[in-house]
This record gives sequence, structure tokens and C-alpha cells, in this order.
Amino acid sequence: LRTIMIEEIIFTLQLIQIDFFTAFGLFTILYFISSIFIRKPILKNIDEESNRFISFIGILYLILWIIGIFVELNILNQEDKTELLNRMFGKYWFGFWTQPLLWVLITQLLRFKTIRKNIFLRILFSILLMLSIESMIIIITSFHRDYLPSSWTMYNEIGIYPSNLVLSLFLKIIVFLVFVGIFYSINNKLKSLKLRKENNYR
Repeated sequence: LRTIMIEEIIFTLQLIQIDFFTAFGLFTILYFISSIFIRKPILKNIDEESNRFISFIGILYLILWIIGIFVELNILNQEDKTELLNRMFGKYWFGFWTQPLLWVLITQLLRFKTIRKNIFLRILFSILLMLSIESMIIIITSFHRDYLPSSWTMYNEIGIYPSNLVLSLFLKIIVFLVFVGIFYSINNKLKSLKLRKENNYR
């Protein structure tokens, strides 16, 4: 049962990375391009709500990641547990903690208006959310070695494939915006319920 649980957690974390972090990065780039030509308030409202949503998803990612660590430590045998603890707190501990905590940090920094409005930071954050440190190293190494990787592992990691690149980008953004809309609706309903309760108590 615990093995199934850890598999589901890993799957959910990968889903968040590919379908939310990557999609938000794509949306941000599209937003800044669109804002050059479109000056309507609705565009800014969608961006604001997208930032709130991705900040919420960042917290969800952190909770699931921590739960996953504790579950894995409980199901591993002593030898594997020792190996995992060495990865977490040993000589190369930064390799274990840096990537997930970087994603969480970025999503939480977007709560601040000054950061949300900074185009340079937003574009940088978009790149960091779309590409993991590992995939960035692969890209840099590929350029230095002057060869094209035989497999598309980098594209697989972010869920975008060369054969249907435009369609994949479009679908990711659409699905992301659908979830943003659901998030917005739930928030509005919760706020309405809270106001009703407050009015009833008066």
C-alpha cells in the first residue's frame, strides 16, 4: 500500500512540474508578448489569478514532496534508507534539495506584487520553472560538445515533443488556464460563504 502511495505521489509531483510549472512559464512568456499589443484589464486579471494559482500549487508541491520523503523513508530497507539519508544530508546534499526548493521559492516569491511586475524576474522564473537544473546542464553540455542528443529526454521532461510543438504549447496553456478558472471560481465561492457567515453573526 505504501509503495503504491509513493508511486502516486511521484506521479503527482511530475504532473505538477509538467502541467503546471511548465505551463505557467509558457503562459508568462505569452502574457508579456500579448500585453504589448493588448491593453485590456482582463489580461492583467488573468495574470494576477494565474500567479495566485501557481503560488498555491507551489505549496501543494512542497507538502506532497515532504510527505513523499517520509513515506519513502518508512518503506525502504535499512541499506536504502541510509543511502537516501546520505543523499539528503551528505556531501552532495545540495543536489537533493536545490531543485524542488527552488521551484517552491519561485512560486512563493510571485506573491509579491513588485516581483510579479518585474519583467526580467518573471521571464527568468519562467525559464527556471520550465527547465530543471538537470535539463539545463544537458543543454549546456550539448552546446559545448557540439552534438544533438539522440533522445528527446529534455522534451519528455517538460512534456513537449518536437513533432507537435505548437499544439503541445497551446494545449498546455489552455489546460492551465482552465485550472486557473476553476481555482478562481472556488475562491469566489469560499469568499461568498465567508461573507454570509460574517453577516449572519452580526
